[in-house]
Amino acid sequence: MNPIYIALIIVGALLAVGAVALYLKNFFFIAPCKSRRDRMQRYKSVKFAHRGLHDGGRAENSLSAFRAAVDRGYGIELDVRLCKSGELVVFHDATLNRVCGVEGRVIDKTAEELASLSLSDTGEGVPTFKQVLAAVDGAVPLLIEIKMEGDEHGIAERLCLELDGYRGDYIVESFNPLALRVMKKRKPEVLRGILSTKFSEEEKYKDKILYSVILQNLYMNFLFRPDFIAYNQNGFDIKNLRRIRTKYETPLFAWTVRSESEEADTVSHGFDTVIFEGYTP
Repeated sequence: MNPIYIALIIVGALLAVGAVALYLKNFFFIAPCKSRRDRMQRYKSVKFAHRGLHDGGRAENSLSAFRAAVDRGYGIELDVRLCKSGELVVFHDATLNRVCGVEGRVIDKTAEELASLSLSDTGEGVPTFKQVLAAVDGAVPLLIEIKMEGDEHGIAERLCLELDGYRGDYIVESFNPLALRVMKKRKPEVLRGILSTKFSEEEKYKDKILYSVILQNLYMNFLFRPDFIAYNQNGFDIKNLRRIRTKYETPLFAWTVRSESEEADTVSHGFDTVIFEGYTP
C-alpha cells in the first residue's frame, strides 16, 4: 500500500480517537438531564435559606430557623444524616462538637439522645427529618442535602422512605454522586442536583488530586444525570460549569452567598439563584 495512504489512515484513526475522547470529556461525562428542565423552572426563582434563617438567636438546622424561613417565604436548604436509631436527623456536621458543644458523632447517637442536646446553646434539640417535614408542611420548597459518608447507601434509601407521602415541593442534592445514583434508582421522579466546589483549592484534598479534579469538573454526572448544579459561588470560572450552562441551560445554584453584593456577583456570572446565609435577600 502506498505509504501516503497508510499515513492518512493512521492520522484519520488518531483524529477519530481524539474526537471520541474529546466528546467523552466535554459532553458525555458531564451531561445533565435535559428532559426535565421545565420542571426545574420554578426553582430558579426560589432563594433558599442555608440551614434555615438562623440569625437572631436561632440555631442552624433548627425548627425555629425553619419556621422563620417559612414566615418570610424563603425556600429551605437543610442537611440530613442517619443516626444510631436508624432515623434521619437534620444536622450538618458529622460530629457534634461545633454546634452542640459535646464530643461524639451523630451516627453514634439515637434520635432521642440528639433531641436532648442544645443547638448553639439555644435549648433546641436536634430535630428529626420527620419533625421538619411536619413543621414545614409544604409551605415552601425544600432543598435537601444528603450527607452521605463514603458509600453508605442506607441514608438515601431512608430518605426515599421518609419522603413517601410528603406532599410539599422538594429537590435533593449531595456532594456524593453515589447518593444521587441511589436516588435515581429508588425515586427516579425526584429532581436531583450535584453539589460541588473547587476541591483542589482546599487543604484537606491536597493529597487527593484525582478525586478533586473529577468532582470539581463534574465528570461523575453520567452516573445520575443531574437536573441542576449547586456550585460554590467562586466556581464561575470552571470550564465544565460554563459548558453545562451554555449547552444545556441547566439551572445553577450558588452557595453559600452571604451578602447582597455577592448575590449580584453570582447573577452576573450566570447563576440562577442563591443558597444564602447571614442576610435576607
